Amino acid sequence: PKRETCVPVFLGRYPEYDGRGIKMAILDSGIDPGAPGLQVTSDGKPKIVDMMDASGAGDVDTSKVVEIQDGTITGLSGRKLKVPEAWSNPSGKFHVGLKCAYELYPKCLKERVQKLYKEREWSPAHGLAQAQAARKLQELDASQGNNITGGGGQQLSLEQKLEREEREAQVEVLASLEKKFDDLGPVYDCVVFHDGATWRAVVDSTQQGDLGSCTLLGSYSETLQHATLTKEDCLNYAVNIHDEGNLLELVGNCSTHGTHVACIAAACFPESPERNGVAPGVQLVSVAIGDLRLGSMETGTALVRALVRLLRQGCHLINMSYGEHTHWVGGRLLDLMHEVIDRHGVIMLNSAGNHGPALSTVNAPSTMPTSSVIPVGAYVSPDMMLAEYSLREKMPGLGYTWTSRGPSPDGDLGVSVCAPGGAITSVAGWTLKGSQLLNGTSMSSPHAAGAVALLVSGLVARGLPYSPYSVRRALENTAQPSQDIFAMGHGLLQVDRAFEHLLQHGQGPERQVRFRVSCGLNRRGLYLREPQHTSKPSVHTVTIEPVLLNEERADPQDKIGFELHLSLVCDAAWVSAPALLSMTYTSRSISLRVDPGGLAPGCYYTAVKAFDTACPDKGPIFEIPISVVKPRPVGEEDNYQWRVQRLAFRPGTVHREFLVVPPGATWACVQLRSRDPQQAAHLVVHALQLQPLRSCETSEFQKTCVLSPLGEASHAFAVVGGLTLELCLAKWWTNLGEVELDCSLTFYGLQPDPSCLAMRASDGVYRFDVASHLRPEEVAPAASLKQHVIVLRPTESKVQPLGDRDVFPDGRVIYEIQLTYNFSLSKATEVTPSCGLLSELLYESEYESQLWMIFDINKQLLAAGDAFPSRYATKLEKGEYVLRLHVRHEQSALVERLSELPVELNQRLPTALTLDAYRTQGQAMLATGKKFAPIMARPGTRLPVYLAPLPCDKLPKGCSAGHFLTGTVTVTKDEQGKKVAVFPLTYHIGELPKKSASCAKNSSEEKSPEQEFQEALRDLKVSWVAKLQGNSSTQLYEELKQEHSKHVPLLLARIQALDSDKERGRYLWDMVALADEALAAIDTLELLAALGARTDKKDVQANKQQDKQKAQVVEALTRKGAALCEIFLTHQEAGRGDGQPSPGSPPPDGGEAAAPADEQAPSVADLNRVYAELIKWADPGDSKVAPFVEKHAMALRHHGRAARVLLRLLEEKPSMEVERRLQQVYRLLGWEHCSRHLERSMLVRYPLSYRLF
Repeated sequence: PKRETCVPVFLGRYPEYDGRGIKMAILDSGIDPGAPGLQVTSDGKPKIVDMMDASGAGDVDTSKVVEIQDGTITGLSGRKLKVPEAWSNPSGKFHVGLKCAYELYPKCLKERVQKLYKEREWSPAHGLAQAQAARKLQELDASQGNNITGGGGQQLSLEQKLEREEREAQVEVLASLEKKFDDLGPVYDCVVFHDGATWRAVVDSTQQGDLGSCTLLGSYSETLQHATLTKEDCLNYAVNIHDEGNLLELVGNCSTHGTHVACIAAACFPESPERNGVAPGVQLVSVAIGDLRLGSMETGTALVRALVRLLRQGCHLINMSYGEHTHWVGGRLLDLMHEVIDRHGVIMLNSAGNHGPALSTVNAPSTMPTSSVIPVGAYVSPDMMLAEYSLREKMPGLGYTWTSRGPSPDGDLGVSVCAPGGAITSVAGWTLKGSQLLNGTSMSSPHAAGAVALLVSGLVARGLPYSPYSVRRALENTAQPSQDIFAMGHGLLQVDRAFEHLLQHGQGPERQVRFRVSCGLNRRGLYLREPQHTSKPSVHTVTIEPVLLNEERADPQDKIGFELHLSLVCDAAWVSAPALLSMTYTSRSISLRVDPGGLAPGCYYTAVKAFDTACPDKGPIFEIPISVVKPRPVGEEDNYQWRVQRLAFRPGTVHREFLVVPPGATWACVQLRSRDPQQAAHLVVHALQLQPLRSCETSEFQKTCVLSPLGEASHAFAVVGGLTLELCLAKWWTNLGEVELDCSLTFYGLQPDPSCLAMRASDGVYRFDVASHLRPEEVAPAASLKQHVIVLRPTESKVQPLGDRDVFPDGRVIYEIQLTYNFSLSKATEVTPSCGLLSELLYESEYESQLWMIFDINKQLLAAGDAFPSRYATKLEKGEYVLRLHVRHEQSALVERLSELPVELNQRLPTALTLDAYRTQGQAMLATGKKFAPIMARPGTRLPVYLAPLPCDKLPKGCSAGHFLTGTVTVTKDEQGKKVAVFPLTYHIGELPKKSASCAKNSSEEKSPEQEFQEALRDLKVSWVAKLQGNSSTQLYEELKQEHSKHVPLLLARIQALDSDKERGRYLWDMVALADEALAAIDTLELLAALGARTDKKDVQANKQQDKQKAQVVEALTRKGAALCEIFLTHQEAGRGDGQPSPGSPPPDGGEAAAPADEQAPSVADLNRVYAELIKWADPGDSKVAPFVEKHAMALRHHGRAARVLLRLLEEKPSMEVERRLQQVYRLLGWEHCSRHLERSMLVRYPLSYRLF
């Protein structure tokens, strides 16, 4: 849509001013350079002149350098990569790296490719393998009969049982692989080299090593080249090469959002000009600020790199259809954005947000304290309703229901102008769609940016100077006004009028000047919202200060010569202001009187507008915005309830009611009832309160609901007593027809004191009071703990200056600190890392960015997160993990001070822990008797509640002093109230009691100090037998053997030493003999009898000794069996005579198995006897016996059993070595698809290094 903003009129009058000569930076999710309309400008120039992934998600470490040999190089994947002879590389050196394809895919593309891979490569082969395995098991069942007995009523032999177990294992393994199927994607080799003129890069997406079949690219700004990753994904990408070839940046896009935005602003279709964007002559600089590791969330790192890049490219304007809510205006990122605008004259437009319909929902950077950014709201016109949305009826144009509204919390209007907020245009090719309808302020902002590009194109063509501030004034003073000023700002942008305004008035003395309006406490306007501010007249001092563009370098004569005589005008009778103001280049203060006493409840907006007395036709030079919200009190006389009947709603209608929440109220319930017997109503219920220095999301409730004919609905939400509440009810703009509703809002007021509860385990009993403020309510306190919080301290920190992407044009370098934290989990749980110093802060933070990543012990990236922890809860399995965090700032001292920065690791408890509540302290002390029963509390009463502490045995495993538990407390019995009126509870854990010592030994077992010393000395030496190597270990063993020949730990230690020897194959028979000695030293029959008998649990020492001996037997049998299997396989291989390994034989571990002269190679029966003995002592699935069970299965060619063992090992502790063995087993089973699937993602699970920040 372009007619709404008069773009066709403007281009019909000035066809050459279609954006030619202008560069626009699109700070978004990235642009697809292959999308229709993004190839050339209207005058034939390249459309996209630079592409960058500023987030770092596409970075590849290419610091590894290799040289060509015989026409090939070896990639980091291990593949041989054939280098085309046509490539020029004078140095002969190639930088190599790896990139997982799925790290470049947006979520929906990843899901599509995964589905495609499973359907083509996995499911057909796997289904066939499952059918074959099931058929073999059925055949075995038929041959052995339905019973567990064999022919003639004999029990199945061990061999028969193992054969059956093998068939069952194959079925089980295949079923498990199908159930747990997970495609992590392929890994591509990346190669970078210098061809003598520039750096070049290639990605081997074929995985065949034929680099000649891949597209050779150079940095995009130099070559304007892009390629498609694969024909299946249709993902277009470009590259940038940094740090002398040591860093490759792959530039894709994290969603189709950025492509759509770019096409709205600047698409050019030479053959179909009706499909053009607003400014088809504009050239684009694409900067992806959305980070794929976070979905598509923008990061501080990406924003700063984007600003650096667009300055280097000489961009005239920026469109940023991204944003977040902030707790206050100001912060490092906003300061840097203002610097780009104010020092360099770059015009920046930003989407106001999609968080309406309540007031004060505009997001940052639109809320920048300097008003440098132009916030754009979203408008839908009658023509759009018919053509884009296919509505049955045409309605008057309006702001979308969801478009964010002003005023901003600091008093600014919040929205500058509005533009069409929907479009059907091109999207990224990987969506497999040519175009798509998308709507949002993300679409209105690029429309406005395109319009500004037209203006600037015309001014540049005519050689007329301009500034971001003169352009903004022209847009606002010529916009088509709207009654919904909070949604649409000064109105609908009119590009033709704005250009004429710039031609006629754009060279006035204020052209290069912005006017800093300050109403005290960093407020850009007056925003009177709370009852104490609107109940009586108030006088406000307002300071206006002119500031020249790039003031530090401005010509002093411009400052000296600046003078304006202004007329101050306000059309509101409840505002009194001076009539005149003379401005020179200094700040001036004026006094405004606001008297909202006579206003009816509701919201009001006006502004004191400053006109140049020499030329009032140019419109206001600046404005002092004044917003007043007059709330309606709700008190005891109303029974703390507000109600209204017959509220009429048409499509897009918004009803706002502003109520003073009674002091002491904690939650409210809104009830809706439709009066229409025929039509359903699609409604938005939005309740919002503003707390000082808190974002609008802190105290809000938003719900979209469909109210059926004559239907009813109720919604509860938390409130803050004493503050103004906006209850906003809106009918969705596409919901045709008219309906009438009855509405009521009731407040409730049970509140704990204190409202934030902190209990220490050492408190014994914790008391808090419940106060009833409004009405009789039933008190039923409940306290539950849901999170276990561990405070982590960094084990390593490193501060370093960053590379060329992070250096401002004036030479300022950005520094980074990388912090490393280690933690372990005793069981699978959901974790949420949180850095208290930085969390919940992005644009308003004094640091540039924060990003954390969690890795397993194999360096596989499992999760990532940024400033908003609650968005990144991650399920982790039992194991050890590494968390890495980075923070940036241009002052190295500020990042160095974070070297000991703590991080909280929130672990979700599998089940909530409940703290019992009692009426008296005595009951809580004894933790007996009747718990707190619901009781009615009348207004003005306070009831004490006593919480008993958690018993130590109820604490989560792994708790220790310094940890704490978090949860919530509720005090009302009302079911709706319990869900919303929740209060935070922290339970601090103190020193835990030590475990009780073992029962005292019998006097007959007491040992003298000399005996204890000798035993301790022996045990110490035994422990070193396994640690030492070669002769040192042998000598120590021989020395100990003379005195302790039957000492089982010594024999086992010797086996361990031989097992770890480089030539272990020579000692296999020795290991067997040692294992036999160990078993002979233990009376296994007596031990089995003791273990099978009922034991006295109090006899801790005896039970401990039995467990110790059992473990020794299991280890001896396991090591003996493993050694015999290796000997068996070695002899089996030698007997083949063809020099090829036999099926199932492991690679030699070093040396031949030297058998004694009187020993023959073990038979299968020998192996089975050991196995039969072992399973008396341990479960074959136990990881402790896995070395033997795996080798036993391989010796018997029971590859299904071997696969099952290896899969269990991988579940306990992932290992590349185990996966390699599993691959071999899959091949022996004929499951080639399983082997290929493991290989496909091996380097994703076991990367060579940590992912780059």
